[in-house]
This record gives sequence, C-alpha cells and structure tokens, in this order.
Amino acid sequence: MTRRIEKAFEKALSDGIFPTAEFLVAREGDVLFHKSFGDAREKTCFDIASLTKPLATTNIAMALTAKGLIKYSDSVYQWLAGARRPEHKKMTVRHLLDHTSGLPSWQPYYRELPMSLVGTEYGKRIILDDCYNEPLEAKVGEKTIYSDIGYIILGEILEQSGDAKLDELFSKFVSTPLGLKNTFFVRTSESPAIHVGKRGFETAQKHIHVPFSHHTEERDSETRRFAPTEDCPWRERVIHGEVHDQNAYALGGVAGHAGLFSTCGDIHSIVSELIKCYEGKSDWLENEVVREFIPEGKEKPFGNQFVLGWNRPSRENSASGHFFSPNSIGHLGYTGCSLWIDLTNKFWMILLTNRIHPSTTNQMIASFRPQIHDLAYNELYTTK
Repeated sequence: MTRRIEKAFEKALSDGIFPTAEFLVAREGDVLFHKSFGDAREKTCFDIASLTKPLATTNIAMALTAKGLIKYSDSVYQWLAGARRPEHKKMTVRHLLDHTSGLPSWQPYYRELPMSLVGTEYGKRIILDDCYNEPLEAKVGEKTIYSDIGYIILGEILEQSGDAKLDELFSKFVSTPLGLKNTFFVRTSESPAIHVGKRGFETAQKHIHVPFSHHTEERDSETRRFAPTEDCPWRERVIHGEVHDQNAYALGGVAGHAGLFSTCGDIHSIVSELIKCYEGKSDWLENEVVREFIPEGKEKPFGNQFVLGWNRPSRENSASGHFFSPNSIGHLGYTGCSLWIDLTNKFWMILLTNRIHPSTTNQMIASFRPQIHDLAYNELYTTK
C-alpha cells in the first residue's frame, strides 16, 4: 500500500521538486505512514514558515483567550501604543486571525533596516512601527487578504497580553504541556554585525544555530539536524538552522507569521491533541474556545476562506487535493510545508519539505501537494 507513496516521493526527488522531505499520514491518532526522504534523517528539523501561524500563534491566542487575557473583539488600538491610526480602532484580534484586517500580504521591511539593527529590540520596534503605519488595501472586515503583516501585529498583541516573548509563550502553552522536543524558534543573534557573507562582516554567530528551549538538555545543543533552505542573496549564504523568512529574521527570529521549526512527529502530537480538544476530550485548550476558532465547516468555499488561524480547503484546485471533507482545516508554508486536517474523519497529512533549497524560484511543489494528498488518501484512508 505504501510503496506507491514512496515511489511518488522518489520521483519528486529525481524531478527536483525538493531535496528533502518528511511525510506523515494519520487517522484517529494512529500513524498510517511516516517516512523521511532525500537528505532528511530522523528528527531533521524543517523551517515550517507560515505553519507558525496556526501551530504557534493561533494556539497561543486560544490559550490566552481561555484565560481571559485577550478577547476576539479587542482592537489593535487597545493593545498597541504605536497603533494610533483610525482603522486600528476598528481592527480587532479576530480580523488579524482570519485575514480580514485589510492589511497587505507582505512588505520587505527588512531591506530598510540597517544590518546593525537586525535581530535587536530596537530594530524590531522599527519594523513594528512600519507595520502600524502600513496603508490598508481594503477596509477593515470587507475583504480577505492573506497577511503576514497582520500576524506580525498579532504576535505583538499576544506578547503584550501574555506578558512574555512569543517563544516563551509557545513553550508555556504548547511545547511544554505537549512534551514537544523538536519544535522551537531560533532567535537571531543580537550581535551588531551579524551579516556573514562574501563581502560581509567578520563575526562569530555561535548562537545562531542553537534552538531556544526551556529544556535544559536541549538548550546547549548544537547538534540538531536542519534542512537547509535558500541560498539567500540578502544574507549571502545558504540559510541553515535559522529562519528563512527575512522579516522574521530581522525581527529576531521570533514572530507571529513565521519562525517555527518542527518535525512531522511533533506536529502530529499537536494535531492529535487539538482534535481531542475539538471533541471535548482534552483540557489542553478549552473546547468552547477551540470551537469558536474552528467552527464546523458545512461546505467547501470556492476560494480561500479562513477561520481563525486556519484555511479551509477550497472547492476547486485546493492544495489539499479532492478528498478532504468540508469540515477540514489546513495551512501552507512558503518553504514547501503543508498540513491538512479532516476534523470529521479525524484524518490528517503533514508534509514538510525544503523546496526553496537552493532557490525560491522552484514552484513545482504546487502541483505535487494535491497529487500526494490524493494518492495517500486513496492508499491509506479506505484501508484503515
């Protein structure tokens, strides 16, 4: 049954779709398929890019909501002293979560930040100020525009409401209670000269490959395996063991929109527990809050539609393929990662790749995703 899946990955490697991958398929908590391909080894950590949004930022938001420290209706204006524009009074946490804030998708803030300020708290303040003053592309609440900028702002609100840095909140509310060992943010060095490149500065980035962790046995480890990403023109090196997303890197490696590293095994643990909370069978996150964030889907939308923190599989040309039910949620990551969860059938697939190594121009993952999801569904779901 699994040989066809393995052959599909072997062909993808030979076709140059990605050099490294890990794939896991599960149903009702039972792992039906889990294997690494290419250069990946056991516990190789992948930069999961925008999967940070649902797996870190959204889970933290649910935890803080359950504790009464934040509300969906809270405005950006209420929480952030630098957000003083009229639209910030209308823009709520809910708008940020479901991408209806009207904010643009992305801006290259990192390009305007002096290299001496990359990874510093002062540099972070400059980028946040740029986010607060970004002109809207639509009125608040009137249009869905997938926005990294909205999640950068949301990450700052969570830090304010939770009274801690985002990676510390992730450890407190997600990785520690779930016992995750290989899911973490990597903080950017705060050296005044962190740009190590062909024409760059001389500096020793001894901490840049060390994941931040509250587990003592992990904290000093410099032996983790990482899947490399882009040969980055800005940093003038192959990105390896540090966040690829340039804005997240400039923000210090910890941001609401990107920055998390993980493995299929750890993500499987998060999904398993999230589904239990969705069914009221776990107290990790309150069932009422989870149901508010993820209401039951009745039918697949024609285009992109977001619940709070998650995407729905569209009716046509969905990256999830053709078989996930309308009551499904998922998300994609720019580095070549994806996660789709069928809440009705308790069936999920986790795909981690580094399709941007060595270049972001490789777009072949777009056609591979739905094909592998359909193949895995046909091979594994009906045989459980």
